[in-house]
Amino acid sequence: MARLLIANCFTDELAGDSARLPQAHLQTAAASSHLLLWFARDGDLIVLPVEPEPELLAYVTDMTGTDASTLRLLVPPPGTTGTELLTGERLGNPQFREELRKTLDGRPVDTVLTLTPDAAVASLARFLGAEQAVPGYGFVSQGGGTLVNSKAVFRAVAAGAGVPLPEGAVCTNRQDAEDAIMELLDAGHPVMLKRDYACGGLGNEILTPVPGVEPVGAGRILQLRDRAAVREYLADRWLWLTNDGHHPAVVERYFPDSRAIFVEFVIDDHGAVFSQQGEMLSAPVANAQVIPSPQLEAGPLAVLVTAGARLCESLRSLGYRGFFCADAIVTKDGDVRFTEYNGRITGSTHIYTIIGGQIVGPDYAKDRVLVEYCGWPVPSFAAAAERLAESGLAYDRETRTGVVIVKAYSHADGTIRYCAVAEDLAAAARIRDRVESLFA
Repeated sequence: MARLLIANCFTDELAGDSARLPQAHLQTAAASSHLLLWFARDGDLIVLPVEPEPELLAYVTDMTGTDASTLRLLVPPPGTTGTELLTGERLGNPQFREELRKTLDGRPVDTVLTLTPDAAVASLARFLGAEQAVPGYGFVSQGGGTLVNSKAVFRAVAAGAGVPLPEGAVCTNRQDAEDAIMELLDAGHPVMLKRDYACGGLGNEILTPVPGVEPVGAGRILQLRDRAAVREYLADRWLWLTNDGHHPAVVERYFPDSRAIFVEFVIDDHGAVFSQQGEMLSAPVANAQVIPSPQLEAGPLAVLVTAGARLCESLRSLGYRGFFCADAIVTKDGDVRFTEYNGRITGSTHIYTIIGGQIVGPDYAKDRVLVEYCGWPVPSFAAAAERLAESGLAYDRETRTGVVIVKAYSHADGTIRYCAVAEDLAAAARIRDRVESLFA
């Protein structure tokens, strides 16, 4: 039997026309795809868009105890849009498929693990006669991955399941968007506008009727006082908001001074199992996360888990199986409002399942906090790992504290992400200060 891991960070279904994506976005996607290496076990076959740096592969497998010499890494030939994404074209390449079949050497595939559920993966599994190895194969084969990662579909599913939402609307035309925005602005509320399928707040903008609103979770904020200004804004930004008219735009009330919390589950044939919760920190877009959130009160947590489970059940009844994350805000009054969901392995999953649950220990949340920091400028992955070891900041299995590099070097901006494992937030902040002085 064989396990097949497919590192498809942004799929055709979610990315749209990859030829129109900025090069920095594509480079980030390629770096993000390598986080699937954290899930590798001895003997796995791993399909990647690009070869990982040898130093990254050695680092990750040393941390997880996986024998890197037993892994088979396969990279399909480039597609018409390049090498950064595992597109359907690349996964369907006849040369690659025959190489994969030859590598399997008659072994049946009993597990297919992907970053993102994708119809192209279902097609590959069908070619291998491994449909049963894909969680929720029927759902995925018909493009279901788009449904469980859409901000627009989320609002319909959440409303139908009775899950608390910010006031707002899903808008397919500018007039509806204008009316939805004005209803909120006239009530004195700031408004968040969202591009479907964008990540990390990079597709969000905030409109506010008054000055002084901090744009947490959005890349831009504008003060608009009347309908004419809103109409002008939409005329300028509508194609951007709708991915050139391919998807609806989401309009929702923005709650200043709220906390961004996520809850993750695994959905299988029997139901949904709660995995972990955490908090996203933004300045103004996501730049850190804390797992678990140490200051999350019991009341909001209970709502998050209970309502999140209702979302899971709605998707389970449709046929989705796999990792699931629900994002929400906890307002300054303690109210919970869900804002979106993601049916895939997220940028948090490997941190709490592998780094937390396996490396730090299954009970890590009792006395440790995991804080991932983004954007540490370094010369290279190898230089960062070496400097951490020399400085004594690298993760220590005896003390169960220190730094784990959690993501490949990003050629888009020359940075890496790292996780500070510490006793509390204050200790994590001290680690961060030391880390970020290493190449200063």
